[in-house]
Amino acid sequence: DGYLYAVIAAGRGLMPPYGERARVLPVAVWHTASVGIDLWLSALAQGASQVWVLLSDEEAPQYRQALVDQMEVAQALMTGLGYGGEHLRLIDTNEADDPRTLDTALRRAPAGGVARAAAFAVQADKRATLDMAIAHLLAQAPSAPVDETVALPAAGSPFGSLIVDTDKCTLCLSCVGACPEAALADNAEKPQLRFIEKNCVQCGLCASTCPEDAITLLPRLWLADGGKARHAARVLHEAEPWRCVKCSKPFGTLRAIESMMAKLAGHAAFQGAAAERLKMCSDCRVVDMYSNPDEVRIQDL
Repeated sequence: DGYLYAVIAAGRGLMPPYGERARVLPVAVWHTASVGIDLWLSALAQGASQVWVLLSDEEAPQYRQALVDQMEVAQALMTGLGYGGEHLRLIDTNEADDPRTLDTALRRAPAGGVARAAAFAVQADKRATLDMAIAHLLAQAPSAPVDETVALPAAGSPFGSLIVDTDKCTLCLSCVGACPEAALADNAEKPQLRFIEKNCVQCGLCASTCPEDAITLLPRLWLADGGKARHAARVLHEAEPWRCVKCSKPFGTLRAIESMMAKLAGHAAFQGAAAERLKMCSDCRVVDMYSNPDEVRIQDL
């Protein structure tokens, strides 16, 4: 039949005369917003049929909205993995204060759960806990997912990919420096933007940092290769490197150098020989400056 975790704010309980149904395991917490998708999905992975959160009358609207957003994401994950029924629900104060209404809510049919409960311990690292819960729910899914991706709501999604507009991206790699989770990386050998989907938390810093506005967030859970593909680095964009016009050493990208030259075409400081140096690597620029007899030097002033 499955059991149900009822997350209850400290100081509140299920009210007599109806009490707690046999399959309900009440768990008191200091604040309803102190638990989130990592613990909810862990409870479902460890054998719970449903997780309901009993709200108090003390939550700020922002906390309530955060709970709603995360529950929508968690339910979308469970549905996308093939588990039927309603797995997560918020029970509002007015329902909790009415024993009959609360008892009716607790009589809802159990949702589909895992065939074998997980044995992992919840970690202090929420992301690690979430990954273990997702892995177990995927392994125990009632049937193989029809699609390779589970679409998730944009608000509150901790999983997702990125769409890079290759016509705009110059591979400046500002996004790599901005990413706090090391989901984005470059390649020391050639101009590439690589991405590890497992690490992405959909924070949006890469999109807001990108000077070309070339990045779009794509909230989803990618299930390719049994969920293993999201652990591997893949190339989002790569470009032809620019080669120094003097020594042919590769530096920068063709698009980035051409864009820079176009923007500086009308600048007085980058005309003639100075404009040609933009096409050279750092070493050749220095050599060219000191080998040009017409170049103005500080010693001559």
